[in-house]
Amino acid sequence: MSEPQIILMTDLDGTLLDHDTFGYESVKSFMVELIHAGIKIIPNSSKTSVELEYFCKDFDAPLAYVCENGAAIHHLAVVKGQASEAFIDPIVLGKPVSVLMDHWTGCLSAQLRELCVFLDDLSRVDQAQILGLRGEALDRAMSREYSRLFVFKGSEDTFHRIQDEAKKFDLNVVRGGRVSQLSGYHDKADSISIVRQTVSSGPKNALIVALGDGENDINMLCHADIACVIPSKNGEILSFNTNRSFQKIIHASKPAPHGWLEAVEAALELISIESRNCYG
Repeated sequence: MSEPQIILMTDLDGTLLDHDTFGYESVKSFMVELIHAGIKIIPNSSKTSVELEYFCKDFDAPLAYVCENGAAIHHLAVVKGQASEAFIDPIVLGKPVSVLMDHWTGCLSAQLRELCVFLDDLSRVDQAQILGLRGEALDRAMSREYSRLFVFKGSEDTFHRIQDEAKKFDLNVVRGGRVSQLSGYHDKADSISIVRQTVSSGPKNALIVALGDGENDINMLCHADIACVIPSKNGEILSFNTNRSFQKIIHASKPAPHGWLEAVEAALELISIESRNCYG
C-alpha cells in the first residue's frame, strides 16, 4: 500500500486569511514549501471563482479550488498531478443566480424576504463597508455565478425558519463571518467525495485535512479525515459533533493566519506518526 496523497482543504477568510486584513504573508512561504513537497492545497471558500483565480496566482504552482460554498470545483486535474494544460471545465453543483432568485421569491413570503438585504441591491459604499473590500477586490467578490450575499436583519429563530423554508425548494442559506449566503442546496463538503474519487483513480488514496473556523465549514470538517478548527480573532471556538469515531480533531490556539500554520504542522506530525506505524 502506498502512502496517501495529503490534501489540505481549507477555508480562507478567518481560517487562512486574517479576519480584518485578509493577509497571509507570514505563512505563504510555508504553503509554497508544502506544495513543492507534493501536498495539495485546495481552497474551499464562499469566495467567487474570480477571487480564487486571483488568489491562486500568488503561488508557483496551479491549485484546484472550490468556489461559492461548494458550487463548483475548478482545475480538478491538478489533484492528480496533471499539468495546468490538462484543465477541463469545472464540475458545477450549483444553480445560476437567476434560477436561485426565481425559487427564492417563490418559496419565501414577502415578510421574510424583507429581512434579507441582498448586497447587489446596495450601493458600492455599503458593499465595501460590509465586505471590507474596495475597488477591484470588491468587483471580484461581487462577481457571483451561483450565489447571492445578504445581510440578515432578524432573530435567530427567524433565520432558522428561513433556512427550513428555503430547503423545501432545494435552496441553502448559510452564515459566514460577515454576511449570509443564498445558494443551491450544496456545501463545502460535497467536493470531498469527488476529490477522493479523483485521487483514488490513481495509485494513491486521499487523506483529507480540512481547516475551518465558521458555521459554513462544519460539514466539510465532519467529512475530513483530520479536522482542524481555527479560533476566531475574539477567541470564539467553533463547536461541532461528528459521528466518525476515527476522525482526529485539532484545535489551533491562535487565529488566522498563524493558527492555520499551527494546525497544519500538528496534522502533518500526526500523519507522520501514523505513517511510521503503518509503513514501518
